[in-house]
Amino acid sequence: MNILIADDDPMQRELLQGFLERQGHRVLCAADGEQAVAIVRAEPVQLVLLDQRMPKLSGDLALAEMKALNPLIRAFMITGYGAVDTAVSVMKLGADEFLEKPLDLPSLLEKIQRVEIVLAVDEEVAAVEDALEENPGLPLRLIGKSPAMLEVLSVVHRVSSSPWNVLIGGETGTGKEMIARLIHLLGTRRDAPFIEVNCAAIPENLFESELFGHEKGAFTGAAKQRRGRFELAHGGTLFLDEVGELPLILQSKLLRALQEGRFTRVGGESDLTADVRIITASNRDLRIMVEDGRFREDLFFRLNVLEIDLPPLRQRREDIPALIEHFLARYADRPVRLSHEAMDVLVKYAYPGNVRELEHIVQRTLTLTRGGLIKPADLPPEVRRAEMIDHGLLQERIEAVEREMLVSALERTAWIQTRAAEMLGISERVLRYKMGKYGIRRREV
Repeated sequence: MNILIADDDPMQRELLQGFLERQGHRVLCAADGEQAVAIVRAEPVQLVLLDQRMPKLSGDLALAEMKALNPLIRAFMITGYGAVDTAVSVMKLGADEFLEKPLDLPSLLEKIQRVEIVLAVDEEVAAVEDALEENPGLPLRLIGKSPAMLEVLSVVHRVSSSPWNVLIGGETGTGKEMIARLIHLLGTRRDAPFIEVNCAAIPENLFESELFGHEKGAFTGAAKQRRGRFELAHGGTLFLDEVGELPLILQSKLLRALQEGRFTRVGGESDLTADVRIITASNRDLRIMVEDGRFREDLFFRLNVLEIDLPPLRQRREDIPALIEHFLARYADRPVRLSHEAMDVLVKYAYPGNVRELEHIVQRTLTLTRGGLIKPADLPPEVRRAEMIDHGLLQERIEAVEREMLVSALERTAWIQTRAAEMLGISERVLRYKMGKYGIRRREV
């Protein structure tokens, strides 16, 4: 990483330069704020360690100019005069960290490593977005700037360039098929077929024929030879969705095809080969299925060379407004917007069906809403009901905790209300009111 050290103390500069160069970083140095700004103007600096008090141009002013030149530059502000108001001011200017002298070098190194990870993720996500602009092949635009989704896209970028099998985990509706298609589009097989098989939708007695094909006359109704999904995906990607639904007997046949790279059509005698990359997905925990004997361990390890876990929507709520705006733009046949109250309800909803459920909620709401403003009353009943239940549960828990605190204080003070009220920090009148509210009497305890 390219790091700039801006400090008017030559000993401090030399100490930090030697330490960081030994860690493999390229280090540039400046003795004052003006020189630091000039270096940022001329060099691709990624991180600057900036002394707050320097001649010619203070660290605060230098940072402001650096951010104007490159808003993406990361900065650690260093000072020998630690104060809360100073820390707040430099953070507002865009500093990532506020460090006090003397510097703790191991702690500094740890913070720098965290910045490296963030920069790497940003670069990988940008590469994914650039590739999508050049190859718009997804049925739905990827939307999400939450840390959880950025991490997923970063992993996708690294995984796509490899030849290994990938297992995608996640709840129903989190976008496992989309991630599989994205891996294919970003990989070296992008110009070859992407063939999908929904393992849960194919009857068990037809699955082998679907996967490996069949010869003419292999069974009743097999009027002609048919190529299976393995053959159709030759040179490309075979996506096995809901692979956890495969019966054990079919798991063994899939394992043979993966281990040996060969398979036989139903009713056929000769082995066939196909060059495919396997991507699988499941909303089940395959590790638990392996422990329970419902999924072959050897097949699991064969499929799970690389793993991607997709977060449920409730763990990335900051993406919900952008998703809603996208769905509104996609499905609305008239100008329409959400009220702040309706948006609040939707952001707080748990979404057991994840992004797919959110999409359906928007579709249903747009269809049934009159006018151009969506209010909480226009949302589906289950969404409104969930808000009421959540509020009720929270209120019940608060009241239960409060009652327990009252009883505990009364017991510890031998039910002397004056002392109990003092312990709780409330007046005796308030204590008597709350005892009446919760029906607290000494004989109950």
